[in-house]
Amino acid sequence: EQPIRRDIFFTISSNVISATEMVKVKEIAEYMKKYPNSTVEVTGYADSATGVPAYNQQLSERRAKAVAKELVKMGVAEENIVVEGKGGVAEVKPASYNRRVIIEAL
Repeated sequence: EQPIRRDIFFTISSNVISATEMVKVKEIAEYMKKYPNSTVEVTGYADSATGVPAYNQQLSERRAKAVAKELVKMGVAEENIVVEGKGGVAEVKPASYNRRVIIEAL
């Protein structure tokens, strides 16, 4: 089976996962049930176009932790989840696309 990746998008200044985005979190959880020894990397981001760096770092961490918490609720072992916040970035356009968490099951 190939590694699986999903991007979970957030509204500005929020770490609340919408119902639409929760479907993607569930897909990762299902993958992890099939491959329980896999590792899931949960990496949070904010957009650098808004907010100061310190705030964006905290926000990116809160987003990643929110996703990790949902994965645990769905049965993914906490010890298989690596959580990291990368702060504010400007990697993709438009800026709103940087308000995301990337979940990658390896």
